[in-house]
Amino acid sequence: MRKHRMARMLAALASATIASTAVVAAGGVAQGATFAPGVTAKTIKIGYITSVTGVASSTFADGEQGVLAAVDAQNAKGGVDGRKIEVVSADDQSSPAQFLTAAQDLVLNKNVFAVIPFSSFTFGGVRYFQQQGIPVVGNAFDGYEWYDQPYSNMFNDAFSVSAEQNNTFYTYTLLGKMLKAMGVTKLGVLAYGISPSSQASVKAAEAAAKKVGISVCYENLSVPFGGVDFTSDVLQIKAAGCNGVIGSFVDASDIALATALKQAGFTGRQLYYTGYDQNVLSSPSAVAALDGDYILSQEYLTPSNPAVATMFANLRKYARGYKGGLPDFGLLGSYLATETMIKGLQAAGKNPTRASFIKNFRTVSNFNPGDLLSSPTSFTNFGTPKMFPPTMCYYLLQMKNGQFTPAAGAPGGKFCGTKLTF
Repeated sequence: MRKHRMARMLAALASATIASTAVVAAGGVAQGATFAPGVTAKTIKIGYITSVTGVASSTFADGEQGVLAAVDAQNAKGGVDGRKIEVVSADDQSSPAQFLTAAQDLVLNKNVFAVIPFSSFTFGGVRYFQQQGIPVVGNAFDGYEWYDQPYSNMFNDAFSVSAEQNNTFYTYTLLGKMLKAMGVTKLGVLAYGISPSSQASVKAAEAAAKKVGISVCYENLSVPFGGVDFTSDVLQIKAAGCNGVIGSFVDASDIALATALKQAGFTGRQLYYTGYDQNVLSSPSAVAALDGDYILSQEYLTPSNPAVATMFANLRKYARGYKGGLPDFGLLGSYLATETMIKGLQAAGKNPTRASFIKNFRTVSNFNPGDLLSSPTSFTNFGTPKMFPPTMCYYLLQMKNGQFTPAAGAPGGKFCGTKLTF
């Protein structure tokens, strides 16, 4: 009798095991299955870090709403492989040290699977993320680590106009074409002292400018992050006879520099890397400061583009506090980074691990988050020169009559260029 009972128990166990395997094979998740940190049968948890407070908040404070808009839109479609995405957010307070603290808290205490850092201070936590094997998806506007070993866990959602890899800098000739079209012959550049990417972006502009015969008349690579006092810079720019200026800043510094230049009677051309947003358009003083000036952008957000219309619809539906108009760099960039994170989660497989995310996402090429960027990106050939595309395109937009319009010199303001090392 006891033998028969044991036989029935073994048969039942075998049947349950077969049923469990069948559920997994059919695309479901077996009860009792083991999961990676931050993953359950029904949810997957990601972290998000940005500068809600501090000197960078003028550009990034609303970024979380971009993340939630993309996540909520995806969850409305069933999430990823039946799992709803959960978001845990943190404020780095515009500090590299606080960024590291936030990163450690998300991984150790909040148990997130992966992290979206959309911050100028991401460099404060990259070594920790790499050592812990955490998938990281964002944008390379903080430093060089997104392109070089050992940081293969980091995925840049859009190629920057400047990058460094193995002590070689890369940019594209499109910057020179833009400056030439703007009529610049003598260029002044300014960047934040604490930000490697801010410095790299203006160094790239210098290299591309020299390629087309434009000289560099002034350089300041030690501006305090979020700085708004440019009195001395403006005097030196005018004394040097510059007729073009580039500032690689957040919105507050852009507007401060543009205001100081106009008040000093500077009549040359100005180019900025941020400022294409509704916060600027809704501020009469900001519009006056940037009138006639140029903005470099990877997106031209015209509602006639179906992809742009979809993004606006998601923001209106899911982003709390969004009142319409052009999203700023923090809101839009966070939305695009989250679209990229979702793609990575899909690539990771039905029972995702951090290792499978990193391995599988490194095979994805020709990806354009939200179909919104001027050039697609690729995650292949990491850490080698082949990871940089041979050509790249950006939009050059000009503030005219209180609106951003495509600049003259290229069809639709879209300038393209070939790869350049410096």
